Amino acid sequence: MNYCIGVDLGGTNIAVGLVDRDSKSIVQTKSCKTNAPRACESVSADIAELCHAVCRAQKIELSDVDWIGVGTPGIVKGETVISAHNLGWRDVPFGKILSSLTSRPVHIANDANAAAFAEAVWGVGRNYSSLIAITLGTGVGGGVVINGKIWDGFNGFAAEIGHMVIFEGGRECGCGNRGCLEAYCSATALVRETKRMMNLYPDSAMWRFCGGDINRVNGKTAFLGKAADDYAARVVLDSFIDHLSVGISNLINVFQPSVICIGGGLSREGDNLLVPLCDRVSRISFGLKQGRTKVVCAQFKNDAGIIGASLLGLQQKERANMRKSEIVVSNFNFEGEVEKIEPHGNGHINRTNLVTARVNGGERRYVLQRINKTVFRDPEALMKNYAKVTAFLHRSIVENGGDPNRETLNLVKTIDDKDYYIDDEGEYWRMVDYVVDSVSYDKVESPEQFYDSAVAFGNFQYLLRDYPAEELIETIPNFHNTPDRYEQFLRAVAEDKCSRLSEVKDEVEFVKAHREFAETLERAHKEGRLPLRVTHNDTKLNNILFDKDSGKPICIIDLDTIMPGYSVNDFGDSIRFGATTALEDETDLSKVNFDIEFYELYLKGFIEGANGGLTKSEIELLPIGALMMTFECGMRFLTDYLNGDVYFKIHREKHNLDRARNQFKLLSDMEKRLDEMKALVEKYV
Repeated sequence: MNYCIGVDLGGTNIAVGLVDRDSKSIVQTKSCKTNAPRACESVSADIAELCHAVCRAQKIELSDVDWIGVGTPGIVKGETVISAHNLGWRDVPFGKILSSLTSRPVHIANDANAAAFAEAVWGVGRNYSSLIAITLGTGVGGGVVINGKIWDGFNGFAAEIGHMVIFEGGRECGCGNRGCLEAYCSATALVRETKRMMNLYPDSAMWRFCGGDINRVNGKTAFLGKAADDYAARVVLDSFIDHLSVGISNLINVFQPSVICIGGGLSREGDNLLVPLCDRVSRISFGLKQGRTKVVCAQFKNDAGIIGASLLGLQQKERANMRKSEIVVSNFNFEGEVEKIEPHGNGHINRTNLVTARVNGGERRYVLQRINKTVFRDPEALMKNYAKVTAFLHRSIVENGGDPNRETLNLVKTIDDKDYYIDDEGEYWRMVDYVVDSVSYDKVESPEQFYDSAVAFGNFQYLLRDYPAEELIETIPNFHNTPDRYEQFLRAVAEDKCSRLSEVKDEVEFVKAHREFAETLERAHKEGRLPLRVTHNDTKLNNILFDKDSGKPICIIDLDTIMPGYSVNDFGDSIRFGATTALEDETDLSKVNFDIEFYELYLKGFIEGANGGLTKSEIELLPIGALMMTFECGMRFLTDYLNGDVYFKIHREKHNLDRARNQFKLLSDMEKRLDEMKALVEKYV
């Protein structure tokens, strides 16, 4: 487990949470009263005791925790709280005091910045490079996170979003200024305006929603009134949203962040707030149709403070990684002088950085990756496959009149003319040219995009149709050998290590009923009907780069899992997760169905992309590939559940069992429509 502790320090309460970074969850919490104002040493002693308490509850030692992070009110710079009025602190070395009491590294940030960091790293901004968080509560708080780092300015005062002036000479703000966003858009301001309008309109429906007692008005009252088509409520919310849209549009026009997320109690209104807000923001802010800032509600509610604080150590860890990356980069024979190195992409296996170099007044970019040796046990074999296949693709693309600098990955050699560099800790690194003017997507945004992804992976097969796949090293032996997976399943059933067999008898019988089916593809290969191909083995949408302007696919990436295999398995895996009506771990099986229209769309694109590079028997086996990958995946989930959930990460009890049942339901639906699937193959052949 990778544990860290998050502390949400408020003027009223101290909440401490033990966070497991592997499961991305809070596993233990403890709290106490702050009893502010009082000395930092006294507050720190309480925090230290709570840290020990959450560790004891989890049966670990505090020394097992990597670091402690604290989100605190006030202005923070480094380890020092410069000013926190409600705590009674000024120029207090908080980080140093708490670290001395706990013997752990301590990281401090303003509480609003910590909440923003939670959303940027694990929340709604996790797949994006920049996020601004706005908290609509008693006041208006905010935080800015750019490339995984909190932006707090040179003096710690940055991101005081609530005190951005949107109306010169307007309402008086608690800070003493006039016209601040907080004076118009905090929950306090909304309640004040609701009460004012209720007094002006004694027949307003809003009186009914607070039981006729104006002292019971809260942030929901105006929303309830608007839903009842109350005029006074509409006036209150129209004004509130108008002012909020001005503030948000100012932030967009200055920063152009990927995401702005709205937190605080008012964010619970969801679409009632977001729909009119986004409409107005889109009309008064700058942006392109292809790339506008997303305005969304925050994912984390009351847990944002603990989670964000617990992750603060990642910033320090990333700085150390950057220093290491600078040394590694110097061992590659690239063009130009390094200008910056920054985290890149959303991958969860290899560590990836974007390297920007200055070249003759312009710039050139490269992607630097550290290969995860835990996942890929033989990185040298992996890199042999990688180098051979990318070189072959380069030649094949040239022969077909394409652009090899954009349509495949190109390795940058080391200064020793090798394809990879091994650092002094035995870590393996590679560098490739960055594919310019390209974008990637984490989820399918349209049927056309799903079709285009099929064309891309079909074209991958076409370009590699003459590559001698048997020369590649099988870096993960028997990865898609379904009969071998079946034998592993039988061993798990026989051993029943966790005494779970009794609850999965139906699922076990379902798998056993498919014993003969499991042999289908291996038998076809032995009979010469299914040739060995270069297979990608991870045909997700985010492993395709699309042209930024045309939106068309240009390059297949993430080639770590290329191995000898069957083209129908690459096809089948895409169908397994792309032509289903539910997520892979949906527990309501009535929602899990095979989408034959998406199957047809992908089938058409894959065959067109392959451009005659597949044999007739391969194409005929494409439907079987879809069934086989669904069966194999479900069987692997069930095997892992029987073995105690040791391979696939889980986020809840029986998660792998839920996944297995999900896949088996999808497979059953496919089997019922197999004749239709085969008929569609005939249609496009």
